[in-house]
Amino acid sequence: MKKFTNLIIVDASSSMRSKEAEVRDGLKDLLTDIRKDIKKSKDMKTRTIVCQFSSANNFKVLLDTKKRKKIKESIADGYKPSGMTALYDAIGQGFSLVGKKQTGVFVNILTDGDENASQEYTHESVKKLIEEAKEKKWGLTFMGTTEDAIQNAVAMGVTIGNTFQFSNNRQGVNTSNLKKKMSRDKYYTSVVASASLDEIDNLNLMEDDAVSGIVVDISKKTSDTTTDNK
Repeated sequence: MKKFTNLIIVDASSSMRSKEAEVRDGLKDLLTDIRKDIKKSKDMKTRTIVCQFSSANNFKVLLDTKKRKKIKESIADGYKPSGMTALYDAIGQGFSLVGKKQTGVFVNILTDGDENASQEYTHESVKKLIEEAKEKKWGLTFMGTTEDAIQNAVAMGVTIGNTFQFSNNRQGVNTSNLKKKMSRDKYYTSVVASASLDEIDNLNLMEDDAVSGIVVDISKKTSDTTTDNK
């Protein structure tokens, strides 16, 4: 019996308030997909963890379950932005929730800002955790709104093909939601089909027809930004 963990880590700092509804909708869609996969994959034990983070000591687990029936869309309604961005602490605390001897672990980290509040974890300690996770073939993905955020993620050890830069508006969040689902589907399918750890493909999960792992959603950027500011 294979073991699979979904670990979703979402920025809930105050700057996410203008995109709150879109984040919730994306989480609801993702939870629906996870429920469908659990129903189809009888030989896979699945655990689903959804976390939100903001300031230091404000890391909140919205969902942590191994039961399909407990994965409900209403979980996403608990997402409430406030505070700063303790990104390193969120990654470290999120990783610590994952059990041992997992066949596959899909991690998605979404943020619209840079680290500015962590107290427990540092860039170097998180980098070590990420490198260890990659050795275990975790599907580690990162989505941010700035080039600096993407570059920092790569500096922490995230594979560039597993990153996605999205526009800092509602349309951008909607696009990131689609990318999140796409990357999880790719990784999950690989884990289901694999006979060994070596066969799991955890690279280029955010890429489709794009040349680079850094893809910026620029479609309708001007009109969407204008709409958001009205």
